[in-house]
This record gives sequence, C-alpha cells and structure tokens, in this order.
Amino acid sequence: MIAVAYAPASIVATVRNEKDTIVAFIDSLLEQTVKAAEIIIVDGASTDGTREILERYSERAEIVLISEDCNIARGRNLGVGKAKHDIIAVTDAGCIVAESWLKNMLQCFEMNPKADVVAGNFRFVCRTKFEEAVTLATFPPNRDETEAARYYPSSRSLAFRKSAWEMAKGYPEWLFVAEDTLFNIRLRQLGCHFVFAKDAIVRWRPRATWRALAKQRFNFARCNAQAGIGTEGYIINIKYHAAILLPLVLGALSPWLMLLSAYPLVQHLRENLMPQANQAAEKINRPGMKWYILSVMEFVRLVGMAGFLVGRWDRIRDKKYIESQKAWMGVGSLDELQI
Repeated sequence: MIAVAYAPASIVATVRNEKDTIVAFIDSLLEQTVKAAEIIIVDGASTDGTREILERYSERAEIVLISEDCNIARGRNLGVGKAKHDIIAVTDAGCIVAESWLKNMLQCFEMNPKADVVAGNFRFVCRTKFEEAVTLATFPPNRDETEAARYYPSSRSLAFRKSAWEMAKGYPEWLFVAEDTLFNIRLRQLGCHFVFAKDAIVRWRPRATWRALAKQRFNFARCNAQAGIGTEGYIINIKYHAAILLPLVLGALSPWLMLLSAYPLVQHLRENLMPQANQAAEKINRPGMKWYILSVMEFVRLVGMAGFLVGRWDRIRDKKYIESQKAWMGVGSLDELQI
C-alpha cells in the first residue's frame, strides 16, 4: 500500500440542500494533489438527501461531518472552530475545486511566511448565453489584476491562519449573506497580510434565470446595507436613477420635461455601464452580446437598489445590526474605517 502524505491543513466547507452536486464537490476535495489532513463539512440541516450522502463519506472517515440548522457564517465558524490545524482552506458546496487548489494555497503560505490570508481565485462554468452575460455583467474581465481579487476574495476560495480567524472573532453570524465580504474587511482592519493565489481555482455556475439572479443580488445588497458595505456606490446609483425617473414622471404635466432624463441617462450609461460592457464585448467578440450584458448590468443595479433600501430600513428598525457589528469590530458603520 502506498502511504499518502497529508498537509497540515484543514478544509472547511458549508452545504445545504445540494443533493445533485454534493458528490462531485466532495470528490474534488478528496482528489486534491496535496491532500488536507482533514475535511470538515458543515451541513445546515439539509432536507433533500444531502446529509444522507455526506454520512456515507463520514462513515468511511473521509470527512468530518457537522450538522446544525444554521446560516453560512455560523456554519463556517463551527467548521473552523473544530479544525485541528492552523491553515484553514474554505470553500462551499455547489463548486468543483481544481486538483491543485490546496497545493497552490499552501505554496503561497510557504513563499510568504508573513501571509495571514491567501485569496484564492475562481472561474465560472457557463452553459447558456444568459449565464455568460451574468458573469460578464457582474465581474470585470480583468478581475485577476484588480485589488478586489486580493482583498475581497469569495469564501468559496480562501485560506487563512486560524489565528487570524480567532483575532477577527470569526465570521459575522448576524448576516445571512455577504458575511465573507465583511470578514475580509475585518481582517484588513486588523492589519492581516493578504496574498493572491491566482492559480488556486474553484469553479461554479452563475445564476441560471432572471428570478434566481434577482433573489441573489437582492439578498447581497440587503445584507451589504445591513452591514454598511458599499453605501456610497448604492447611493450614487439611486441618485442617477432618481434623476432619470423624475423627469419621466413629470412628463405627465408636460411631455417636454421628459427630455430632462436624457442627460443623466447618457451619463449613467457612459460612466457606470459602458466601460465594463465594452471590455466584456471585446473579450468575447460576439455580435449583440454587449446589449445583453448591458441589460443584465442594469437589472442587477435596479434589484440591488431595492435590496439596499430594504437593508437600510432593517438597520434603522432593528438595532441588532449596528450593535452586533460594533461588538464584533469596534465600529457600527464601515464609514468609520480608513482601509
């Protein structure tokens, strides 16, 4: 029998109701070229048979299974808290993790001894024109070269030292989603050193329908507003759209007033939509795709504004968001941070 060497690292992943994708996901973790000493899967009380599949892996001692009815942040904290090793690699079910993912993460720690956080990378698997448009509308084609890639990694592809997680007091459990964005900000607030692992790839599909995209983006924006993330950008969008909409409404009094919406509309297209749409269209070089991308970009902004307004009301109505954030990171609003 050939002895298998295991890296002193723990993989932690969360899952809920992923029956159709869970086997491929777990197998991708087990087939890493550098294998983790332990794989901890936190099941958020799945009801579709996912847990029963995970139990079979657990019975073979291939994973450590935790089951609790909880949100993503709580699930991540449960898994990281259970982990035996200082290097924690985090991902999510519904993805396929490339064979060299963990290897590339660990190499970054080896080459950068001062690294506290390694931001992994990701790619989308698009099966339809809509999914491709969603990808190009929500992420810039040059994302790998931006600061967002290093400092705002998705927790679908992330590694950190357990000591950094402890210093941050874990993921913010009062947020339903956007918990990884606020976690990244907290780590930066603490002065943690980030490194980008460009070749540490996790793949997953974008939302496949307008309805699914709307639900995702509404929830993102709502939780961003609850935590005070990206406030300036949302307000800019609201101002542009108000300047476009108001003259159209006033057009009931005089059709000439509707012309006043032309200037803010052109400015919105030129400053907020066209640069990314043009860049995306050049990348794929497909006739008509630019306008499809533009429509998705505008749809995402409209849904995001609605989610933001609901989230701001949540924050006003329920003081737990400000109080929890202040207890967790010392400030009740990200506007108070200089990072």
